[in-house]
Amino acid sequence: MIIVCILLFLISLFMYLIIVGGNLNKSDYEKMLEDEEQLKYIKSYKNKVEDKN
Repeated sequence: MIIVCILLFLISLFMYLIIVGGNLNKSDYEKMLEDEEQLKYIKSYKNKVEDKN
């Protein structure tokens, strides 16, 4: 049981490091594109919620 816990901890640690490392290396252009995609999603989600009411 302890070995499984240690293994899961190591996997989660490496996944966290990969995600953080990927975000550190983004260019300004990539960040801008990501922000635009998020704004587009928020607007479409807001429209869907308003249509249901």
